[in-house]
Amino acid sequence: MDDHTSIVLALQLVALCCIASALIMYLLKRMRSQPSGIQTKEALHADPEDVLTGRAAGRSVLITCCDTALGLQLATHLSNVGFRVFAGLRSSAAASGDCADAKDADSLCGRLLRAHAKHQEAVFGDLPFQGSLVTLPMDVTREDVLHEAMDVIRRHLPAGHDGLHAVINTAGLCSRGRLELQENSHWDAMLKVNVVGAFRTARTFLPLLRSNKGRLLNVGAPGALSGGGSGAGGGAVAYTAARYAVEGATNALRTEMEPLGVSVISLQPPEGAAGESLFLPPREGVAHHDVLGSSALRAVEEALLCEKPKPRYQLRERTGLLRAVIPGIGI
Repeated sequence: MDDHTSIVLALQLVALCCIASALIMYLLKRMRSQPSGIQTKEALHADPEDVLTGRAAGRSVLITCCDTALGLQLATHLSNVGFRVFAGLRSSAAASGDCADAKDADSLCGRLLRAHAKHQEAVFGDLPFQGSLVTLPMDVTREDVLHEAMDVIRRHLPAGHDGLHAVINTAGLCSRGRLELQENSHWDAMLKVNVVGAFRTARTFLPLLRSNKGRLLNVGAPGALSGGGSGAGGGAVAYTAARYAVEGATNALRTEMEPLGVSVISLQPPEGAAGESLFLPPREGVAHHDVLGSSALRAVEEALLCEKPKPRYQLRERTGLLRAVIPGIGI
């Protein structure tokens, strides 16, 4: 090999080394600028729902009343996406502890929650992202029961956790009747559960929310954004008054709790029977107890998981109504 050829080969070798070095430096720079926890390009183009619900793992949520269709569906759905769910049951037999071990939670909702927890355990086993369900006695009209529930929650929180990510107040009562015919006791009961119960819940669990900079979600009034709400029809004067009272209280609580780092959110139901169905108990012999459609569930997930939640979310499908409407009187 002559000198000229040797020089050419040497220059080519140097060029290749430079290219390889530049490529390695570029890759190292990309790795440094993308630390653990920052989403990749692929993640940014992934399904936003997968990215959002992936944040649920390890977060604890209290649902105050799972004896309602709304509470039952939220408990099962949120545990499916990875939350640790504390499910309140008004049934006197509801026991505190892991839902799968609650032998005396013999109400329909207790049985459904227990079956769901067993199915979840069978499918997911001990995977770290698996959600969980813990049932406990809950009555928003009784201060003593609320404080006992708070003690149960504290005992079941994992080591290093000292608070709740969210409290969702699903306790509600709807009793229809025209004003001139309805008993005073019905008015008192609706105000006691829907309005005063919301106050008691907020006050009792504020310490657990404040320590975690959590979120309080109340079911407010339909159409409150536009001043609507006239679609409830006859016989819903007391119920409508109660729902708007909760909406007003939620707005005031938002201002009061903002300096504490607690977000207060209103979940606004549809008008009329579709909204009232949220607070009805599930019925024996009904195959599906769902009252929320996919977009409504998505709204709840966003309220729980987005970094800066909006003050109000509407529990509506794009058609404007929930999927299931169950006629009757709420309990």
